[in-house]
Amino acid sequence: MEKMDDASKQSGAFLKNLILSSVDGVIAADKSGKILIFNHVAEEISGYSGGEALTRLNIRDVYPADGAHEVMRKLRSEEYGGKGKLKSFQVDVLRKDGEIIPISLNAAIVYEEDREIATIGFFHDLRESLRIKRELEKTQLQLLQAEKMNSLGKLAAGVAHQLNNPLGGIILFTQLILEDYQLDEKVRDDLKRILKDAKRCRDTVRELLEFTRQTRQLMQPQDINQAISRTLFLLENHTIFQNIEIIKDFTSELPLLFGDMQQLNHMFMNIFFNAAQAMEGKGKLIIRTYLLPDHDRIGIDITDTGPGISGENLPYIFEPFFTTKEEGKGTGLGLSLAYGIVQNHGGAIRATNQINNGATFIIELPITPSESKGDQGGKQP
Repeated sequence: MEKMDDASKQSGAFLKNLILSSVDGVIAADKSGKILIFNHVAEEISGYSGGEALTRLNIRDVYPADGAHEVMRKLRSEEYGGKGKLKSFQVDVLRKDGEIIPISLNAAIVYEEDREIATIGFFHDLRESLRIKRELEKTQLQLLQAEKMNSLGKLAAGVAHQLNNPLGGIILFTQLILEDYQLDEKVRDDLKRILKDAKRCRDTVRELLEFTRQTRQLMQPQDINQAISRTLFLLENHTIFQNIEIIKDFTSELPLLFGDMQQLNHMFMNIFFNAAQAMEGKGKLIIRTYLLPDHDRIGIDITDTGPGISGENLPYIFEPFFTTKEEGKGTGLGLSLAYGIVQNHGGAIRATNQINNGATFIIELPITPSESKGDQGGKQP
């Protein structure tokens, strides 16, 4: 009998260590909801200490809202792993501090004969795996976008060069006819319309050629604050910016970054114009620069006070030819061009909506390998 007691004690101690050492949170509760088992991982996930859980925590407090009732309903069903079992069910749990934690739950009802006496659940924290999944999806989208931009660039180069010469001829000869001949006013109006549409086509071709020029960069150390200021200087007298308040919140003494100044100016100009058009020429444009915590990249936030970007359009705004503007008021290449320039500089760009209307474009660009402001470095070969 004494040997049996010793074996029973050893078995109990082994089972306790097994539960405490589990890589998942283990929580068992009796039929009233009183906690019976609460291992170390359950403490980490929930924020409650073992002592708190065993003395004053009810299993219903672990789930937000009516979550515990939903888990029991599924446990008693035949549909989720068989009666009394629940397999790999994603559910939220409520931490002590109020944070909601996504969990993969494997649970079972403990029976004594046919009577329910307790439940036990194994709680696997999904936060890290969901974060990795989001990062992988984001990277996949970026790779698809980059591949799409590269393919379109090759196509655009051929189309643009083919269109450029005949468009130049149409514009030139239309202008000559208007200048050299006395024509009926209606004829002149028709010719002016031809000239206007031809110039619009020429502008689209120019955008396409600029788009395909992105791989030919003159990379030099650049002061990003100076690059933004230079672009704003070129734009400040433009009609659409007359009633827009421009706020510059620049971090001084930022490290230099390798970049093509012309392309950076073109990228900023496209985003600034996009913001001005979204605000319909009235509002605030806020530009902020800062050094990211890793000290390897510079961040630029460009915020407007316009209506923001609709949720259905947000995933597509960097797509070539995607535009929400009226016909004739945009080519749909501005933001895709900005995206391509940022990508070619080894950076990233995304857009978000502000709580109180408006949108923010967030750009991250890598700094020059020589981080000293005094070291101007050399041109990239």
